[in-house]
Amino acid sequence: MDYIDSKYIGILGVRLEQFKKKGKALWNFRCPFCGDSAKDKLKSRGYIFENKGDVLYKCHNCGIATGLTQLINHIAPTLKREYILEKYRHSPSSRKSIKKTEDFFKTNKAPAIKTNPLKHLTCLDLCDVNHPARAYIRQRQIPSHQISRLFYTETFKEWTNTIVKNKFKDIKKDEGRIVIPFFDKDDNLIAFQGRSLDENNPLRYITIKVTEDECKIFGLDKIDESKPVFVVEGPIDSLFLDNAIAMAGSDLSNSCNLNSDTKFVIVMDNENRNREIVKKIEGFIKRGYSVCIWDEKIQQKDINDMVLSGMSPEDVQASIVANTFEGLQATLALNNWKRV
Repeated sequence: MDYIDSKYIGILGVRLEQFKKKGKALWNFRCPFCGDSAKDKLKSRGYIFENKGDVLYKCHNCGIATGLTQLINHIAPTLKREYILEKYRHSPSSRKSIKKTEDFFKTNKAPAIKTNPLKHLTCLDLCDVNHPARAYIRQRQIPSHQISRLFYTETFKEWTNTIVKNKFKDIKKDEGRIVIPFFDKDDNLIAFQGRSLDENNPLRYITIKVTEDECKIFGLDKIDESKPVFVVEGPIDSLFLDNAIAMAGSDLSNSCNLNSDTKFVIVMDNENRNREIVKKIEGFIKRGYSVCIWDEKIQQKDINDMVLSGMSPEDVQASIVANTFEGLQATLALNNWKRV
């Protein structure tokens, strides 16, 4: 790699997020094409590197691959002419190199770039500590390492209409809400919930479908299907457990494209007098799932309430594991639980 390539990479660096040199001819930063991860502001998957004399760029998130000339043109179009002229003056052979790279990417088109649907939202871990949304998170004692999965908007209806056209016809009475995004295993936004900060609001949660498929499960992008996956009812509850997803009014279905070899542990709310919940647990047992039948000593309704009562998330998960049953044992445990 020559001096001019290094010089212009350095000029680009001041315009790139998380830009850093990783090696003699290797630079890393957040992808300027796709925006990289909306959920992790520190994740950087764009790389400039040298390969057989050519200086190339590749993003391991969106998959785009291009030459340095095209990268410069995307970030700072006015620099492209300066870069090419300086390369030509420096070495006539550079003209062939630039043309070869440009010709290659004309005939080998990069994949379509995913737009970041959350780019106009504020990630909660970037909100001021005194922001009402952060106060809500502290009140619920949500683990700090999970906060980056939550977002906030002052105009929930207006923002929703940018994702699902004309979802709200009237946006005059708009409001701020915490946004809980649902991604599939390929990081595509499939749904989201808006959580009101007003506890007196009759619509504390609003769930919006982005796609029409049946699978509206929170946390699919985070789980390891080689290990047991805990399936709870609400997204907030899932944030307290390791390797958990939330059905959020949906159900596990074939459309979720889940690994058939994965062990799923169904963890419904602790409401043994709720006929609907008991009926759902019976259905999961018949379908062959493992289910949690809560310890009768635990009185709280859901996982968040258990944590607020003094249990640690680790204690809650340990109790779930200790009280997980399947088949006939699950049926017997359920029959005892609903009589408590």
